[in-house]
Parts: sequence; C-alpha cells; structure tokens
Amino acid sequence: MEISLLRNLSFLICFSSGVLWGQSKIPEIPTSEVGFPLPYHSPVSGTFAEIRNHNLHLGSDFKSYGLNGHSILATFDGYIEEISYSKTGYGLSLNLYSPKYKLKSKYAHLHSFGGSLYDLELLRRAILLMGDPAGFQLKLPQGMFSAKKGTPLGKTGESGSGISHLHLEFRSEKGIINPLYFPEIHQKDTTPPTILSMYLEGDNLETPILLTAKEKSKGRYELFTDTGELFESISLTGKVRIRMSGYDFIRSRNKNNVYGMDLFVNGKPIFSRNFDFLAYEDGSKKHQFYDINRSSLAPPVYFYHIYEQSKNFKEEGYSLDLDGYKPKEKLPLEVSLRDATGNKSSVFFTVTHDKNETENTRFSKKQKTGNKFSSNDGKVSVDLSKAEVSGEGSLLITEVNEKEIPFKIPAGLPLKGKIYQLDTKKMSWKGEGNGEWTFSYAPSIKESLYFYDTSIGKFQSISQKRKSNGFSFKLTKLGYVMVLSDETPPTIFPMTSLARYIELPEVRNHCFEERFYVLGDTGSGFRTSVELTIDGQSFPYEYDSDRRAIRVLIPKSLQKERPYLLLEVKAFDFAGNVSEPFVDLISTHGWIEELQASCPVME
Repeated sequence: MEISLLRNLSFLICFSSGVLWGQSKIPEIPTSEVGFPLPYHSPVSGTFAEIRNHNLHLGSDFKSYGLNGHSILATFDGYIEEISYSKTGYGLSLNLYSPKYKLKSKYAHLHSFGGSLYDLELLRRAILLMGDPAGFQLKLPQGMFSAKKGTPLGKTGESGSGISHLHLEFRSEKGIINPLYFPEIHQKDTTPPTILSMYLEGDNLETPILLTAKEKSKGRYELFTDTGELFESISLTGKVRIRMSGYDFIRSRNKNNVYGMDLFVNGKPIFSRNFDFLAYEDGSKKHQFYDINRSSLAPPVYFYHIYEQSKNFKEEGYSLDLDGYKPKEKLPLEVSLRDATGNKSSVFFTVTHDKNETENTRFSKKQKTGNKFSSNDGKVSVDLSKAEVSGEGSLLITEVNEKEIPFKIPAGLPLKGKIYQLDTKKMSWKGEGNGEWTFSYAPSIKESLYFYDTSIGKFQSISQKRKSNGFSFKLTKLGYVMVLSDETPPTIFPMTSLARYIELPEVRNHCFEERFYVLGDTGSGFRTSVELTIDGQSFPYEYDSDRRAIRVLIPKSLQKERPYLLLEVKAFDFAGNVSEPFVDLISTHGWIEELQASCPVME
C-alpha cells in the first residue's frame, strides 16, 4: 500500500502543479468587475475547449435567437485595442483590453460597431471603402476608444463562420481563459452534467468494455453492460484506462462541454482536470483531452480521457496502475464530471486487483502488418501509417451480420454486400486513416460507402472515392462501414426555424426580401447547386453552409410590376436523383412601405 499511496501522491502533486501553473496565468481581476457581454442573459450555446475540426473552441458562444443587431457590452473597463474583419473565421471582431489587469476580451462574428462609440463604426466603413474589402486588421492607439463596463460596443451578427451568435474570448498574456471562469458568465447553473457512458480498458481485458450510464438520482449514475446488467465491480490488473462520455446543459438545450472531471480511489483524488485555461500552444492539441476517434461536435459527444495524455501522442496514458496495489485489494472508484458552478455527476464501481481469466471473444483476431490492419477476408483494410498512433494495440475490422447491428438501415437505402465493424483495442490515432474496400465488380453511381458512428448513434458522412473495383476512403472515427444504394431523392423546404427577418430593424437591409430554403438528403448527400427560377426565369442564389440552405435575395423593387412572384426550386443528389419541384408563391404586398430611395431598381 505504501507504494500505491506514494505513486498516487506523486501523480497528484505533478498534476496539481500543472493546474496551479495554469491558474497563475489568469489575472486576479475581482469577479465583480467582469460583466455579461449582452443586455439580456442569453444562454450559452457553445463552451470552451469544445472539439472543432482542427482545434479547440477557445471561447463561449451566446445565443442571439437568429437575430442580428443585439448590442454587445464591455465586460470590464478598458479601451478598444484592435479591430479586424475577415470573410471567414472570426468575421468582424474587436478586442477590449484592460491595462490594469492585462486582460483582453474578444468579440467575434459581429454585424457592425454600431454602439456608443459611433466613430468606431465610421472607421470600419472608411477602412472597407478605402482598403481591401476582403478584410483588415488594425491596432488602435491606447485610449482612443475607451469604454466602461456595460458600454455598448457593437452589434451581434453572423460574419465569418457560423449562424447568428456572439463568440466571446478572454485572453491573458500566456493563454486563453474559459469565460465560465467568471461567475457572471455562467449565471448560477443548477443542472449537473449528464453522463452517457464509460469506456474501460485494462491490460488483461481481451476487448474494452463500453458501459451505459443511467441516472439514479440527481448527480448519481449507475452503469450497465450491453446485456442490461448492473455493473458494480470488475477484476483487473496492470494499467487501466477510463474514458467518460457526457455533456452539460447551461440554461439551454445545447449539449455543452463540461468544466472539469475527477477520479477518486478510496475517496482520494488521483486525477483532476479543469477546462479553465489553455496555453496558446495547446489550442490544437485536442487529443490530450479527448478520445478523438469517439468524440464528435455534431451532435456533441465528448469522450474525455480520465488521465493525462502525452502531448506528442506517442504513448497512451493511463488512469490507474494496479501494479502499485496489493494483490486482491479492492479499490472503490468514483469518476465525476463537473460544471463551472461545482455541480457534479458521478459513477461508482469497485476494481479488484486480480486478473480476470474470462476471455471475451466478440471480436475476431486481428490481421496486422505494421500500422496496416485488415478484415479476415481481406476485403477491407485501413492504413494508419501516416496517422499518429498511440498505444500498442490494434484496429479491429470485423464482419458482422445485419441482424447483429445496433441500428436500422434507413428505408430507401438497400444494403449491398457486407457490414464491417471498426473498433480499437488499447490504441487510438490522430489524423486520417487511409481505407480500401475491394469489390469483384465496379460500383454503380447509386452505390456509396456509408458510415454509422457508434459514439453518436448516427450515420455520418465519410470521405470516399469510387474506384473501378471498390472504394477508397478516409477514416477518423469508429463505427460500421457498409455499401448502400441510394434510391431516394433529395428534399427542399422553406426554413421555418428562423425568425421571419433575421436582422433587427436597425440593422436590416430594407431593399431586399431574404428567403432561405433548406436542402436535405437521406442517402448520398445533396449537391449545393440547385435549379432555381422566379416567374420562369433563372435567378441567382448562394449556398449557406452553416444553415445547409440556399439563400435568395429578392429586390423589393419588383413589387412595382408584380403583386406575386412564383419561385421554383429543384434539388439534386450525388446518386443522380432529382427532387420534386418546390414551389413558393411570394406576395409582394407591403414591400413598397419599406423601400428607400437608395434601393436598386429591378424591373
């Protein structure tokens, strides 16, 4: 026991010093001096350190309910240090700086700087008129635009990326601070995180165990096996890895990232992590915190490492080394997820330090050459040679029967051939795996690879290329691959989830009627090019990737000649299917009241 206590103590000291080192980078600004960035207490719709495509989300997002034009407020006393604009990324943004605390807050995706500092908005317009309309970045003299806490600085928008919302960051000299670190931002959250599942790996386990979590009482969860049996104890030896899947609600329906996590053994903490601060260089190292082969942004599913992962991704970390404990010793474990206000959810189980001789044979034996893996029949293979592989285990590619899969294949997409499950044992990887599926014939245009993501329980798109004898594909996640035939046409509907006007009156363009039409497809995916006409004439549109919709701007000057406009749209998918025409009869009555003398005329 002395060995185990020493090991636990040294581990905790090492990790705690890292925590303290991170917290020391957060300026000691009184929490009362940090205010909310909007005039209404909007729920958080995206949180700090969430997974994005190439890095971590380094701020908090706030709902604007589909409306552009809400005032953004200064979170503390300071001055505008920098303004910038780009067509992607942050869009129109500004940085507010506090020289007293050396703290910066960044507001992104803005519509304008139309706040109390009106000269700042005039400066923005002048820069775009005289300079490059594609973007700018401008440092401002200290004190040129000063603001007190609560001063309106601009208007919310949707510039850059994403639909209408406010993105807020807090930055110190050494890194980025979670906005939820400040109590005024997280607004007395009373809902503990939700635990979805726990993934358990051990040196003596033939295959990992995925356990489903069910809430027994507020903040307390029980674990169940895939056969529905209550999981309370297990015999293990050597190194043990625990990953926890879950999310947090923060006064909204959005499933957000949690704020922290803990592992207790015999009531003593041996691992703890807070998402309160990230050094600038850690923003792209999401593999340190998540099992990225099982985690997802849309829909949000976060599989957290309940252990330290190496920054270079060369060796897989571990939660617990049972070799430091006595044989037959029973260890009560508690694994917890926390939010910013301290609400906690936990699962409890007991580990006995003993080898379990029961062999799990659910998976077939692997076929492996270096970091190349294949199915028993050799039809499907995945090459991870160009990816960063961590751990000494294997990628398992197993043929399964349609009756054994835990999901239903959608109607209108008949199965063509076999189904293969991909899972890992004692390994993970960062980057793309190169896959090959070899056929004895040339696949038709209607046949495509489909991927069912087991971590989120949904079909997801997979990068693929049709070949003369099958498919090549890219793989970053775990789940099931299969070939289905797309026999269903795409769909197109008007977007009804947005407000009728997505901009508040003070920022709305009164010269145009704006319409959105959502594209969808069950099978191979819709094309972003459509056939669109108004009164039988081709009419321009643009595709909005964030809304998965086409956006049509109709000049209101058309009301002079036409009391009604007949808009028709046809959509296409990659399998050659064509949708039924969608028809929208648009009344121009009332448009004349909003026309301005400066509006363009279109007959």
